[in-house]
Amino acid sequence: MLNKSFTGQGILRGLFLFPYVAPVIAVAFTWVTLLDPFSGSFNALLVQMGLIDTPINFFGQRPLALFTVTTFEIWRYFPLSFLFILARMQSIDHDMYEAADMDGASPFQKFYYLSLPQLMGILSVLFLLRFIWTFNKFDDIFLMTGGNAGTRTLTVNVYEQAFAISNIGAGAAVAVVIFACLLAFSFFFFKFLSREEGL
Repeated sequence: MLNKSFTGQGILRGLFLFPYVAPVIAVAFTWVTLLDPFSGSFNALLVQMGLIDTPINFFGQRPLALFTVTTFEIWRYFPLSFLFILARMQSIDHDMYEAADMDGASPFQKFYYLSLPQLMGILSVLFLLRFIWTFNKFDDIFLMTGGNAGTRTLTVNVYEQAFAISNIGAGAAVAVVIFACLLAFSFFFFKFLSREEGL
């Protein structure tokens, strides 16, 4: 939709990018405040609508806390992928789509046989980057849950070991494990996955 020209296109694209460019502390505490079981607007709205009887602790119980943090991550970091994919789509030659229209191709066929192969290179790069960044994720999780209720990652564990309980050796050991895992994944990625778009 945003690959086509229409009135207000720039404004809509800007709104899509807002979650990514907003400060992480601001958006994290906004979510915590909205989903608070005692004073959060979202819980109050659900109770008034009669959808729930008692407020839900979105960040304090398993597995709901992990689901909520995952939803936050998708909402916050989708704009980066959106920007990369949109830039790649705008560089695709439109003559192919015109030829496909003349041959009677359906929208699904044009997406599957024309758009998707052209996007595989950038999707591979995004997958690698997002995997590494998510594997190292600390700030969002620490701000929202502190690593509690089943949301603790290895990087949160490094912080707790090295700084919370001053066990520098254990924190360093976990950091080395993180480095080894990412190195192994990167090796596997570049060795076995597609090398399109210069990978």
